[in-house]
Amino acid sequence: MKLEQLARYDIKLLVALQVLLEEENVSRAAERLFVTQSAMSKMLARLKETFGEELFIRTSHGIQPTDRALALKTPLVDALDSLGALLTPPIFKPSLCERTFRISMLDNIANRVIPGLLSTLSKQAPLVKIHLKPWTRHSFDQLASGQLDLAMNVVDVDRANFYQLKLADIQVCAVVRKGHPLAGKSTILLDDFLQYSFMKVIIPEFNENHQKDQQILAALGKERKIVFETNNANCALQSLVRTDYIMLGAKGAASKMYEQMGLTTIPLPKELTASKYNMKFIWHQRQNLPNDHQWFRKLMMSELVASQQS
Repeated sequence: MKLEQLARYDIKLLVALQVLLEEENVSRAAERLFVTQSAMSKMLARLKETFGEELFIRTSHGIQPTDRALALKTPLVDALDSLGALLTPPIFKPSLCERTFRISMLDNIANRVIPGLLSTLSKQAPLVKIHLKPWTRHSFDQLASGQLDLAMNVVDVDRANFYQLKLADIQVCAVVRKGHPLAGKSTILLDDFLQYSFMKVIIPEFNENHQKDQQILAALGKERKIVFETNNANCALQSLVRTDYIMLGAKGAASKMYEQMGLTTIPLPKELTASKYNMKFIWHQRQNLPNDHQWFRKLMMSELVASQQS
C-alpha cells in the first residue's frame, strides 16, 4: 500500500481494534481508552467501513470477534509494538555511549574542568571521546552545523536557534604578579595604572575588534600601551609572572588559579567602569533535545561546580 493511501487511515482505530479484541466488550474497551461507550460504538462502525466487513458480532455477553478479526490479531500486535518502539525515545546509558563530544572552552576554564571531566568519563562513560577546540569567529556556524556540540564562553549570543545557559557573572579586574608595584593597593589612580604596559588576550567575536576601555581612555585624551596580544591565555598569564605588565581578567573563580601561579588581582581605576559580562553554556537547537546532549550538559555543569569547590 502506498504512503498516500495509508495517510487516509486513523491509527487510533487500530488501537481501538486491539483493545476490543482483548476485552470483547464495548463498555470495558471504552473505559480503557477513556472514551464514552457511544464513541466506542462509532469506532466499531468505522472499523467495519475501513476493513470492508464486520469484525465483531454482538452477543448477550458483549462482542465476539469474527474469523477476519482473529486473523488480524497477531499482525496487529506486531504492528502496534513496532509503532510503539518507533515512538518511544531510546533509553540513554552513558556506559554504552560511543560518541565524540566536540566542545570549546576558554583556556583557563578548560584547565580547571577538563581533568575532572576526563576522570569522570573514564568511570561512567569510557567509550566517550572529547575533542577540545578553540573558539573562533566560525564557532557559531560550527555549532549550527553539528561540528561543535557545546561552548562555554562570554560572547554575546544574538543569533536565532541558539540556546544559552548563564553560569556566572564576570567581574572584570586587572591581573598582575604578586610583587607588582600596584599589588595590594585598594585604590589605583588612572595615571598610575597607565604607566605600565599591557597584554591583551583576544577572544574572537568578543574583544578582537573593539575595546571599551580604549574608547573611554580616548575620550579622556589618554591611551594604554598594549605590547602583547594573544589567543593563548595561559601564555599571557605565565608571562605576567616575569614582568610588570598588566592584563585585564576575571575576578572570582579564577582567583585561586592566579594565586597558584604567583599572580594577584587589582581593582581598575574608577574611570574604567567595565560592563558586566557573564559566562555561559552555548548550544544550537539541534543539540537541545537528544538524550546524550542533555546528559553531557548536566555532566559539564557538575564538573564546573566541582572545579570551583576543589
